[in-house]
Amino acid sequence: MTPLKSRSRGCRGFVLALAVALLGIGACRAGDPDDVQRLKANGNCLRCDLRYERLAKIDLRGVDLRGAYMFNTSLSGALLQRAQLASTNLEAANLERADLSGALLDRSVLTDADFIGATLLGASLRQVVAQRTLFDMADLSEADMAAADLTGASLNNAFAEATLFTGADLRRAQLHNARLKAAVFTDADLSGATLNRARLQGAVLRKTVLVDADLSDARMAYANLSGARLNRAKLQRADLTGVDFTNADLRDADMTGADMSSTVMEGARTCGSIRPDGSKVAPC
Repeated sequence: MTPLKSRSRGCRGFVLALAVALLGIGACRAGDPDDVQRLKANGNCLRCDLRYERLAKIDLRGVDLRGAYMFNTSLSGALLQRAQLASTNLEAANLERADLSGALLDRSVLTDADFIGATLLGASLRQVVAQRTLFDMADLSEADMAAADLTGASLNNAFAEATLFTGADLRRAQLHNARLKAAVFTDADLSGATLNRARLQGAVLRKTVLVDADLSDARMAYANLSGARLNRAKLQRADLTGVDFTNADLRDADMTGADMSSTVMEGARTCGSIRPDGSKVAPC
């Protein structure tokens, strides 16, 4: 066999192997065509395989998609009001500007999904896994996110007034300029979270962990932080008017320039912290 023929056969073999590999990838990526047809025909599709499907602006109001597999599915602009989406896999899915008002997403996987500008008014997201999920500018008002895993999630400029975050994990979450009036964070973990310029008037943060959190310039008038842990928290220039810090731990917190008018400090630990006037409390 001549070297030229050997190289020719080798090239054909490589091309064939590459084609087979690409076909295999395509097969893995595709959802189930029958499931897609069933969804479009009658709307309900329990435990359907819809991964990688392009369903932008589809009308799925009130549909039952419990247990569906929608990895990397595009649902941008979709109408999903009151949809049943409990225990679904929406990892890396695109739900930008989708309307999920009143939808049920309990125990779903939303990791790395995009909910930017989405409407989740009154939706239930209890115990969801939403690590690194984007909720920027989303409306989460009156939603239930109790015990949700929102580690590293982004809620910048989000609307979450009267939203329940009870027991949620929000470590390193981004909540810059978020509207959080009357939101409930009891027993939540916001260690290292960014809440600068957040609006937390009347919010409930009882026994909340805010260690190393950035609350600079936050508006927190009459919020309840009794029993909260705010070690090394940044509270510069924050409005702390009437805040209840009963039994809170403020050791090494920086409150430079904060407004602490009528603040309740009974039982609070402040050693090592910086007062509003810039003076430092003696270390413990």
